[in-house]
Amino acid sequence: MTRLAEKIRDNREKLELKQEQLAELVGVSRRSVIAYETGAATPREHTMRKIAQALGVTQYYLIHDDCEDPDAGIEQEPFIQEARDAFGKKGAEQIAELLQKNQALFAGGTLSEEQKDMFYEAISKAYFMNKQAAREKFGRKKVNRSDSE
Repeated sequence: MTRLAEKIRDNREKLELKQEQLAELVGVSRRSVIAYETGAATPREHTMRKIAQALGVTQYYLIHDDCEDPDAGIEQEPFIQEARDAFGKKGAEQIAELLQKNQALFAGGTLSEEQKDMFYEAISKAYFMNKQAAREKFGRKKVNRSDSE
């Protein structure tokens, strides 16, 4: 099992990036990169996304100590990002959990990447439709100012 700090350092070194260069790519200080690489600090979610992008790995790989595949979860990331854009951090966490739990359906089977994408798209579409319906039904009602005056 490789910890987050080691993964950041090892992948940065593989790319032959200096700490200053990674810091610049991510938009943090060199001191922050040092703290991440020594385990003295953990990056916030948005910084973790930038680190993963700069290192060419997935956020899933960085976050999960038991994951050794830098591309793990790459097919899910566009759907997670779409949920993040529409529903924030909680939406991203919900869709990530939903997709991860449903990935067990692929165990032992052989699905093409296209079939996996279709599956993820269908799950995401259902999630978005239900989330939007809940937002419309249970969300705050807009008050028309001209009616209340």
